[in-house]
Amino acid sequence: MATIRCRRCAEIQPPAFFCRRCDAIQPLPQNTDYLGVLGLPEHPAVDAADLDRRYYELSRRLHPDRFQTGAVDEQRASVAATALLNAAHRTLRDVESRGRYWLERSGESLGRDNNRVPASLAAFVFDVQEKLAELRAGANGATAAIRADLVETHGDVVERVARDREALDALLHDWPPANPTAGGDAAERNISALRDLKTVLSELSYLRTLGRDLQRELEA
Repeated sequence: MATIRCRRCAEIQPPAFFCRRCDAIQPLPQNTDYLGVLGLPEHPAVDAADLDRRYYELSRRLHPDRFQTGAVDEQRASVAATALLNAAHRTLRDVESRGRYWLERSGESLGRDNNRVPASLAAFVFDVQEKLAELRAGANGATAAIRADLVETHGDVVERVARDREALDALLHDWPPANPTAGGDAAERNISALRDLKTVLSELSYLRTLGRDLQRELEA
């Protein structure tokens, strides 16, 4: 488990914005765990209201204005801690960024899967790309009809994104609990959940790209 040494009293403790012994503000490394530093459980399901409450409470305590008359190291720690807090809140508040964060926190990455067409979208993507090619070429003078079709397709992409976000939220909510002493079944469930997480994040990433491409062509 990662630890830090308080800059004031030298107490060794888990990373936190304030020392548990002397309450001094702490300079934290940028790779500090977002869940831990916010006092949240090690689980990808996050209660938005609880997250916001913790965020606003810490924002008030960490605000640079409170350290204007303090030592230089306190002022610097305040600025850095505020930036870290904002990044943590922004990442954990959105289900997609939280899913990516949990994946990376678990030692995994989308990697090249991020740019590949997911098998579940292959036929849909091929159809969209064919229509885009026809629109660019003005094929058969049917540009208006193709454009209208693509407007409908863009709406379909938006709906698919919404469905995937719901599936992602459910996946993170039902994530297998961490248990280092558990046997093979727990490990298998975790591996399966990570595989599902990569699949839905990959699909969302590609849908986002496809949606941007459609929007750009429709606005041209």
